[in-house]
Amino acid sequence: MPVLRLLAVVAMVGLVGSAGAACSRTVAGRGTLAEGVVTPGPSGSATASPSATSSDATTDSPTPSPSPTVDPVKTKERVTCVLVQSTIKSTNDRFNASKTRESQIQVLKSASSVLAKTLNASGLPATDRILGLGKKIVTELNKIVKSAARGGNPSTGPYNTLTTQFRTACLDL
Repeated sequence: MPVLRLLAVVAMVGLVGSAGAACSRTVAGRGTLAEGVVTPGPSGSATASPSATSSDATTDSPTPSPSPTVDPVKTKERVTCVLVQSTIKSTNDRFNASKTRESQIQVLKSASSVLAKTLNASGLPATDRILGLGKKIVTELNKIVKSAARGGNPSTGPYNTLTTQFRTACLDL
């Protein structure tokens, strides 16, 4: 449930930011509409707002621009990228701050669990590249934890390589 709540918050922040940016461009000066802003007229037709210096008001019926198509898979990938990368950063910070081997192992166990839950809740298709890379990170974390718990000294090199690949894949979206 917390993942869904976080997804909703991320989506709302994006929508509010877009609405705020759009509104900031339609008002000029002291509450007057900027020149050329199309407003609905009384009959529902669009009318260009006359500027303070222009004396000719024109009535245009602008061609409606097509609304962009939202790709649900890309949206899920982007949200998953944000959540996974946030968990990775938090994990790395907590791991590096840990004073004992036991606490480091616990940090990695926790990260593996959180990442697995995030990936399972992502709704991405099984063949998705972002999902696949995320699952490889979880697998690598589990390998590190198992080896360290048996007294081994596992390398974090493969984990670091995978997190870099994941970040690069997210940048390509």
